[in-house]
Amino acid sequence: MDKNEVAKRLAELGAERERLIVELEKARTEARDALIAGKKPAGTAAALAERTSIVEDAIAELTDHLGFVANNAERNNRKRRAEAALDATSKRAKLAAAVDDALNKLASNWTAYADALRKDVGQVSGAGGDVTAVERALTNSRTAEPLVKALIRAGGVSLARSLGVDTPIRVRHAIALAHAEERVAKSLRVELLRIKSTSPQPNVSREAQAELDKMETIR
Repeated sequence: MDKNEVAKRLAELGAERERLIVELEKARTEARDALIAGKKPAGTAAALAERTSIVEDAIAELTDHLGFVANNAERNNRKRRAEAALDATSKRAKLAAAVDDALNKLASNWTAYADALRKDVGQVSGAGGDVTAVERALTNSRTAEPLVKALIRAGGVSLARSLGVDTPIRVRHAIALAHAEERVAKSLRVELLRIKSTSPQPNVSREAQAELDKMETIR
């Protein structure tokens, strides 16, 4: 029987027990009065007492069964909750592994990038490159600024703050490192065009100047 059927049967047996108790009390009174009058009491009281005992045993067994059903239902609910939580945890674990992998790559690539920048910045600046977008990575007090800007560019201020970086750098100042390097490359391309525009070869100087004018118009 399911939970509802057990509860229904318990209610029925409970009502029967109440009826039997009333009848038993009446039969016991009648048996007592018969004994007082010197008569042989009927066996009704004994039969009712036995019947009441059987009903109470049935009630106890059904009550135990109801408790088993309730415990089983609770166990099943706990199992479902645990399985759902495990599934959600498994999905998060994959994301966590991706984050760990990205952070490991970030640490490795950032170190390599900073070393390359430190080695190249003098040469790039000396060649006329605009290194303002990246040079702060080389100053002790602002080493992390280009990286923080890149983090904000990638994931907003919340990502930077998740790493414990409470920065005054505004979102509008965010810039990807690759974009910053493109600005350096663009400045060097402009410098090359300026050099070519002073070439003694008319065709070379004319084409370079036209390209410079075009870039100025686009800007």
